[in-house]
Amino acid sequence: MTVNAQTLTRDEAQIRSALNSFSAMADQGAYEYLGRLFSPELTVDYTSLFGGEPQKVSRQDLMKQWAGFLPGFDTTYHELSNMQVVVNGSSVSAKVDITASHWLGDDGFWAVTGEYAFLMAKVEGHWHITSVTLKANSEDGSRDILAQAPRFAEQKLKAKEARKNSFE
Repeated sequence: MTVNAQTLTRDEAQIRSALNSFSAMADQGAYEYLGRLFSPELTVDYTSLFGGEPQKVSRQDLMKQWAGFLPGFDTTYHELSNMQVVVNGSSVSAKVDITASHWLGDDGFWAVTGEYAFLMAKVEGHWHITSVTLKANSEDGSRDILAQAPRFAEQKLKAKEARKNSFE
């Protein structure tokens, strides 16, 4: 869905920026910045993919979980499309189609396609994600690499951190 910048409100622009940043910062391992997009406590629901129950987590714990997993892949790419945003005062519901691709080693590949449903709230002038739900539609490749990635996460995250620019 193409968005007309002339009819986009400031709030809609902030919301769309946050949702696009959600995937880009996860792929770049920028967890200290990614955490800013979330409320102090949020609900995360990946039950359509992994079973179990939706979880209430702190943003710090979520960033630790993701930092202990995602950097273990050689590359991840979370492609968002068809973003739909509904603003209702100081709350938002948004849906976006997702293809999350993960590569590890020469032959390791796994991808999931589906839809993310987000709830957001405006607090002190900033939009924060209060809930993220993945509704998985299909998978490609092998889930085997999901168990392997955490073994490499710490080392690869440190290597990324060492390449950061400093402006001091």
